Amino acid sequence: MLIWFFDSGLGWQVVMDAFWKEFPDISMIIEMDRENAPYGHRSGDEIRELTKNGVQRLFDRGADVVILACNTASVHALRWLQQEIFFGKHILGVTVPWAEAVVEWGYHHIGVLATEATVRTRMYKERVHILDNSVIVEEISAPGLVPLIERGIVSWSEIDMLLREYLSQFSPDIEALVLGCTHYPLIRESIESIWKEVHNKKIPDLIDPGVESAKKFWIWMKKKLLN
Repeated sequence: MLIWFFDSGLGWQVVMDAFWKEFPDISMIIEMDRENAPYGHRSGDEIRELTKNGVQRLFDRGADVVILACNTASVHALRWLQQEIFFGKHILGVTVPWAEAVVEWGYHHIGVLATEATVRTRMYKERVHILDNSVIVEEISAPGLVPLIERGIVSWSEIDMLLREYLSQFSPDIEALVLGCTHYPLIRESIESIWKEVHNKKIPDLIDPGVESAKKFWIWMKKKLLN
């Protein structure tokens, strides 16, 4: 079996690492759209078109399963690709598994840190409320983080300055913080440090959609592909 990951930039590293831990014997390849990265500031139509073109290339090259290792692409394009463009093919994203985890673990108040394009859709709140509409969901966009991470984080002071701005907007009482972009686990330590600084309290539980996706996809693949 050949699993192919599609991402606009570097966030795939976190997702693929999580998958390798669950599926060490399955072949995995990454395709990045570096020419058009990042996707977080683009319109929904642009994101859908770029993602469709990328996924088409992967199926043309023999992929059995394509995983959108990008929250922004998953939020804007996944349903459309599954239902209208690649119906019958195996294409998965990273949005549903973490929402299921939030409800399964019994959180009542969560925060979501994500790209501007992702927050604009309110998809994260929608995903959680489909399962439990009593959960309070705070969504904050972080438009400056991904470009800095893509450049190789030449200045941690810039990252920290932006994190102070974004994290201070959350209620200090949230029980969990969803890292709603696959780039964000790459700066996890800074997120933890700046949260403590701006809220003067312990960081809430951090939820990594890539890790939760790997866990859920293992169950899905055993049912769909490995029998």
